[in-house]
Amino acid sequence: MNCRLWYPQFDVHDGIRRLGALLTAYHAPTGVERLYITDFYLANPPLLHRTQMSREVRRSFRNLNIPRPEKTFLTYPEPQLLYKKMEPVQKEALRAMTGKGLLSLEEYQKGLGQLTDNGNAILEQLLLEQISDGEGKLVRFLTFEFAPLESVDVDRLRRSTGLRRGRW
Repeated sequence: MNCRLWYPQFDVHDGIRRLGALLTAYHAPTGVERLYITDFYLANPPLLHRTQMSREVRRSFRNLNIPRPEKTFLTYPEPQLLYKKMEPVQKEALRAMTGKGLLSLEEYQKGLGQLTDNGNAILEQLLLEQISDGEGKLVRFLTFEFAPLESVDVDRLRRSTGLRRGRW
């Protein structure tokens, strides 16, 4: 019997689900690079252990009880390599969301992610069914504590994670 592992990091449909959850939580236009970084950690939460965080944020992170990468079933490559490999999937997910009218085309062309009213209504309902309690807590952590819009700029986020790409 052959079996295959499914890697959600490389699945466009799961990327739409994850990015939709992040956009729904942010409630405001969000830079695409911030979305890519937070999506990376939503798909690979054990790698958050390898980031720099303030003492208060680290305390909140510990409360999520996410295992360290070396304690998980998977062996993770270097975060920068995995982040680069996720790039085409993340871009395709945002393009698909834009094409379906879930994401504002005007904002996306400016380098921002913002759900349309229709996208917000559809995704809020779907995400209630498709986001587990643990994922919901992780989304809240990522959007309100790890990378909040009002207090963490993208340059600081890049420095704390070591993740960087060229122009979105």
